[in-house]
Amino acid sequence: MSPEPATGRLRWSRSIIIKLTKEIRVGCDKRSQIFVVKCLNNSNSPYVPIDQNMVAKIYDPLYHDFSFNDEDPFLGVDYDYTHECAAYMHLSNLQGSVIPRFFGSYTLTINLGENSRHVRLILIEHIDGLSMDRLNPEMFPREERQEIMKQIINGESSLYTKYVLHEDLCPRNIIIQRNTTLGVFIIDLGKSVIGRSQSI
Repeated sequence: MSPEPATGRLRWSRSIIIKLTKEIRVGCDKRSQIFVVKCLNNSNSPYVPIDQNMVAKIYDPLYHDFSFNDEDPFLGVDYDYTHECAAYMHLSNLQGSVIPRFFGSYTLTINLGENSRHVRLILIEHIDGLSMDRLNPEMFPREERQEIMKQIINGESSLYTKYVLHEDLCPRNIIIQRNTTLGVFIIDLGKSVIGRSQSI
């Protein structure tokens, strides 16, 4: 998918226009398509920042990971979408510190000639950093490595105290931000469960 303007519609007949500016993780056999985007017009949705990089996660069954042979792609993307939205809303007071800020869920209209189809997406804060699986531990001094592990443990504990189990906490879902201060963010809440166990 090449970067191009797209329209995301809110539930209350409000709409915004976003522009896809960079691919993060796209293609077949992905549970979500992930892009860096910018909002071009938010007059109908003042909570979405203008001209600021955000991340759009698009839950499109067309690109679903079909290696799960027993899973309906429509049910699979719906599970990820609903669980991620619920987790972000439930963890609202951790946004911007432990997890990225959440800017809402939308219906994306994809135009295909005279036809169009609709898929769900969410917009979240773009964290300027790299996932742990792309980092070389030897590039960090021992004190920073210890601080990273401390923040990961504290972050997961913060989720747990809010009754959220991440269920997929691994290096690719931990973003390390290394600006003036060291920051650790937990991402990808699509497998999250609210409650002390999956049975709750």
